[in-house]
Amino acid sequence: MAEQPARRRRTQSERREATQAAVLDTALEILATEGYVAFASSGVAARAGISRGALEHYYPRKIDLIAAACHHAIERSVAEAREAAASPDMAGDPVGTFLSASERFFFAPAYAAQIELLIAARADRALAGVIHPIVLDARRRLDDVWTEVLIRLGQEAAVARRYVDLSHVLMRGLYLAETWLPQGDEREKIIAQWRDASRALLASGL
Repeated sequence: MAEQPARRRRTQSERREATQAAVLDTALEILATEGYVAFASSGVAARAGISRGALEHYYPRKIDLIAAACHHAIERSVAEAREAAASPDMAGDPVGTFLSASERFFFAPAYAAQIELLIAARADRALAGVIHPIVLDARRRLDDVWTEVLIRLGQEAAVARRYVDLSHVLMRGLYLAETWLPQGDEREKIIAQWRDASRALLASGL
């Protein structure tokens, strides 16, 4: 039997990055499932399996942890959008690929965490000062990914941007409706109807 190659030991930098990613994923999970009111650095540390002191070494304040978790979620979401936009499916079915990727983003735990923070930020100016720029940057970057690929596939720039904006408004509304006003399988039906209408809307120039 051939010997298995020895597994490479992770460097200190790699271990640190893995620990930080685990902490930030845990922070997002708590925000999404338990809300901002229940969010505390001590709870994140306990669930992530590290000491409070270790967590505070990376994120001294609760607001630092929240900001880092938001940036972490955004970078991952933008990377996933770029991967979907570059897939072979995009050329064959750009509307379907875009709407499927958008649905995954708006109905993922990271977006639920974002909504929790935006609601809390209405009464917390310090939180708003941190969260609002991050959310606006995420919206711009994600919109740009999809607008640019639709332009490459032949759409006029203004039409592509307007379509992406309208689609994301729809997804936000569906998320909020499904979260607070559950309506069974309405989301699937509405997205399918929007997908069918999209081709005619894009062809007509909106």
